Parts: sequence; structure tokens; C-alpha cells
Amino acid sequence: MDISVVITTCNRPAFLKEALEGIAAQTYKPKEVIIVNDCSDISYESVLDVIKKVNAKHILLKERSGANRARNIGIEECSGEIIAFLDDDDIWLPEYLNEILAKYQSGADAVVAGFKQLGKENVVVINSDVEVTKTSLLRGNTYCGMSGFSCCRKVLEKLRFDEALPNGQDWDMFVRLFTKGIDFRNIPEALFLYRFQNEDGIGAKVRKLAPKDIYPRLASAYKHKDFLGDYWFKKRVSEQVLFSLKHKEDKKRWISLSIKLVGFKATVNFFFRALRRKVLKKPMAI
Repeated sequence: MDISVVITTCNRPAFLKEALEGIAAQTYKPKEVIIVNDCSDISYESVLDVIKKVNAKHILLKERSGANRARNIGIEECSGEIIAFLDDDDIWLPEYLNEILAKYQSGADAVVAGFKQLGKENVVVINSDVEVTKTSLLRGNTYCGMSGFSCCRKVLEKLRFDEALPNGQDWDMFVRLFTKGIDFRNIPEALFLYRFQNEDGIGAKVRKLAPKDIYPRLASAYKHKDFLGDYWFKKRVSEQVLFSLKHKEDKKRWISLSIKLVGFKATVNFFFRALRRKVLKKPMAI
């Protein structure tokens, strides 16, 4: 079996260079590396040497299309039996491809894995499941982001990324794969480095949103409302609305919006869980 790598990037050549160096250091070498550049408006000349080093194909999109469209274009360009996805700001540890390959050789159709926080490698996020379960998916994405996800190309050709979703694309894909009944496995080991809280990352952008602009970010929850059921749907929506509340302006409006969408009880439960995490000093979540 062979592995194609799809990397999405936008205006982050320095991060991409680190990600590509991680690919170059893999003990198992991929068949091909496809870089889909989502219409960056800054130069990637500084990365050309390492692009050549891993013999990558660099596709520069002519208009900004979003991460999911970029990933779907990457799928179309791949020829490997397995496609492994990597965000430009994360880094695979040297055994990553070798470890996921072993799962495919034993019959897996899709694989996720745990990670360490880049720069704080003592912070390790691992789900102990050996197979992806509904119990874990109901709680949200308790596995990893896209940099720890891979899947057989034949599956992805039928089940593309949902380009209408502005966020939650990893969780959405995981739920759809699970409900299709494919062999979806988790490796309960930290196999890559996850760059947490980028200045231009999703978290930073959400903090600047006005309450009226949050609705698109709730799309994945509403899409899978039946899968989630009442309790988990309300929990997910309250977490999306109240995420990083201490950094937001007009906190009362955000709290009022949560109560409007999911009710008083679900909103209070959000604050109870936040307090418990603080007391227990639980590690970061993705």
C-alpha cells in the first residue's frame, strides 16, 4: 500500500517549511506530496528548496476557496491508496506514516491519532479508544484535527469534505465515516505536534466575532442534530457560542444568545464544566 499526502496552506510559508521538514524526516516515505495553496498573497519562495526536497507538487488556487475545497482538490490530485492530511502549521513525528500504514495493512479504512502540543510537548492529548466510537464523537472531536487523519482514497472519492462548513470539518467527516460503518481506527499514541492557538488561527478569529456572526459556525451541530440527540446537541451549541468568552466583548449578549438557542440549563452546564476543568487542571482540548 502507498500513501499520498495532502497539505493545505494559506499565507504561512514558514509553518509550511516546518511541516515539510517533518515529512522529509518520516521513516516511511510517501508516494507523493500534494500542496494545495489556497490563494496565498505572500511569497512562498522561501519554501521552494524544501518543496523540491520532498518532491512535492504545489498547486496555487486562483481564488480563496476554503480549507475543505482545498482538501477536495487535493483528493482529486492523489493517486495513492491512502491519503494522509496535514495542516501547514502542524508537524508529523518521524514514525507517523509508518504507524498509520500498519493499521491499513491490518484492514483499516480510516485512521486518527493523538498528538502533543507544539512547544509544550509535555501536554499530550490522546483518546484511549482503539476504534472511533459514538460515545467519543458525541462529546465532539476528542481525537485530533486534520493533521492526524488519514483515509483510503476509494472512500474519500465518494465521501468528500463538506465545503459548506466553515468549521468542524474534521468532526463532520468523522461522524459521516462512523455512520457509514467503515473500519475507523484510533491510534492512542501522540504521533504529531499540534500548533495550538495561532495568532491567525480559528480561536483568534472567533474571539473577534459579533454574536450575530456565530450562526455559520453552528452548521455542523445542526447538520448532525439527530446523531447528537438533545443533550449533546445543546452542549455542542453552547460550547460554540461561549467559546473563549473571557476574551470576547459584550459577554452578556453571548450568554443571552446561548440561552436563546439551547436554554438556561445547557448554558449553566457550560460554566460548570469550565470551572471543573480549571479545578482539575485538565489539558487543552482541540
